[in-house]
Amino acid sequence: MPGPVTIRIPADTAHVALVRAAATALAARMDFTFDRITDLHIAVDEVCSRLMAVSVEPTTIEVTFRTEGDALTMQASIDGTRRTDRDMFTEWSRVILEAIADRVVAPGGSSVEVALSRGDR
Repeated sequence: MPGPVTIRIPADTAHVALVRAAATALAARMDFTFDRITDLHIAVDEVCSRLMAVSVEPTTIEVTFRTEGDALTMQASIDGTRRTDRDMFTEWSRVILEAIADRVVAPGGSSVEVALSRGDR
């Protein structure tokens, strides 16, 4: 992949399929297995849903994909004010992401970074 790919979608669950489609195309170009592409779909869904859950009146989700060796890194953020009464991840969402991803980072604010490698985890 020549450089980062950035997608901006409305902060609505109906549009998350566009991010999944882009992730699938990028992962397929990197020779990800079908199982790893499925893991990537789960990661996209989980990250986008959590971002929408922690933002007050969000309008846009921005996702940037980058390659790092044999890994595809997804950095996602959302606009809107960050809710202080909710954690970025629920206990269950963290378990899911850590089971399928090689790296999960939520530096604070309203952004998340997840990296999945091409091979089985």
